[in-house]
Amino acid sequence: MSAMEKVAWTEVVVSVAAVITVAVLYPWLGHRATGGFGLLGLLALSVVFVRRRGERVVVDERDREIERRSAKIGVETAWMTLFIALIAVTMWSSYSRADAVATRLLYWLIWAQFAICYGVKGLAAIVLYRRRGCAA
Repeated sequence: MSAMEKVAWTEVVVSVAAVITVAVLYPWLGHRATGGFGLLGLLALSVVFVRRRGERVVVDERDREIERRSAKIGVETAWMTLFIALIAVTMWSSYSRADAVATRLLYWLIWAQFAICYGVKGLAAIVLYRRRGCAA
């Protein structure tokens, strides 16, 4: 398993762990459970896989291409999810004749987009690494 594939696995595991943490904390904390998304800060630990004792790990063209494609897929998925969610919120607020949308809901949407972006990005990278097999 290459260093960049370990980074991808880290992104998936941390994103899923953050979502599970928020889901578990929600019954007790309510809207304050968004603090569970703070686990996304652990994504910074993926640097450990890219550096070994002060030296940089070699990242070839294949790794760069997979990183570029998976980042594109992750960001596009998060944007489309946010766009559809905002359309649904707008329709719901006009249907229920609410004058304003709660800012708490918008905070939830923003944090969920971070989790979706990194989770899908990591998952897409894993799929791309498994599909292409070993480097030549």
